[in-house]
Amino acid sequence: MTAPVAPTAHPPGLAVEGVVVRYGDETVLDVEHLELRRGEVTVVVGPNGCGKSTLLRVLGRLVTPDAGCALLDGTPVARMPARDVARALAILPQGPTAPDGMSVAELVSRGRDPHRRWYDQWSRDDERVVLDCLEVTGMSAFGNRGLDELSGGQRQRAWIAMALAQDTRMLLLDEPTTYLDVVHQLDVLGLVRRLNEERGLTVVMVLHDLTMAARYADRIVAMRAGRVVADGPPDEVVTTQVLREVFDLESEVVRDSVTGRLAVVPLGRAAPEGEPAVGGAHGRLAR
Repeated sequence: MTAPVAPTAHPPGLAVEGVVVRYGDETVLDVEHLELRRGEVTVVVGPNGCGKSTLLRVLGRLVTPDAGCALLDGTPVARMPARDVARALAILPQGPTAPDGMSVAELVSRGRDPHRRWYDQWSRDDERVVLDCLEVTGMSAFGNRGLDELSGGQRQRAWIAMALAQDTRMLLLDEPTTYLDVVHQLDVLGLVRRLNEERGLTVVMVLHDLTMAARYADRIVAMRAGRVVADGPPDEVVTTQVLREVFDLESEVVRDSVTGRLAVVPLGRAAPEGEPAVGGAHGRLAR
């Protein structure tokens, strides 16, 4: 198991303390302590059903834990008014939906809701923020287009623009590249990285692709069965030992000669000691 990340110059932004979430008799999340520091891109990885999305929803105040709490700058988010939380962080769940016929500009304008009361008029400042978010996500030319007219990558960028319109410093993304081809994955993750570097946005996102995680993350949190198994920079977490422990995966981890980042070559499912791995190169049983 990788040791927790040592403190750095980045102050804590989000944290969980003693968080337990149960669905009936099943414990789906059990995290004693986890800090997610400002100014970093943190990627959460792990097998299906390991609690990644639940962790994100606890951080975003969408799920109330059975024990413990999520903290935002040291304050339990459960004690904060929903509007204050929405002004501090934006969360984009997996597969978000919008009403039929909604345009991109209408969607992005909804990001301004936490900053406006029901009787407030639409202001020049609101308009400025929406136009800026459309521009930074490359969606300015699509403002009047309906969401159902867009490609998957364009639609995802429109949703990110809406989250940015909340004008927060923290962005939580649950599997933002699901159902996207590799080119659109690179577009979306490149945008997220650029927002972090140019605007200082703190990002916490769930990803399935381990190579993409290693490429775009400052830090990776690996989970299994609701618990944090490893936590640290990609070079410390993306190892054959950790991948075996977290995913039951036999793999080779190599250094990409172009990006300098790690890349994962899956070899097959790890088998109990003394038995051959299943899969292996070219789909054959490993010998």
